[in-house]
Amino acid sequence: MASELCKTISVARLEKHKNLFLNYRNLHHFPLELLKDEGLQYLERLYMKRNSLTSLPENLAQKLPNLVELWNLN
Repeated sequence: MASELCKTISVARLEKHKNLFLNYRNLHHFPLELLKDEGLQYLERLYMKRNSLTSLPENLAQKLPNLVELWNLN
């Protein structure tokens, strides 16, 4: 994972962000760093516009239980 992306996710985890913007990151796979530990359980909105994702993790709802919006427009 690119260091900038890793830093963005780490800051969101530490500061308990409810919204996370990962738009235009040229992602081909869902960042599994988002599902590690219990740090992002309060995340409500995840914006991932203009990436190249083709699938989502099966345990997404379990790991991000407060997620109500996921934007993944190509």
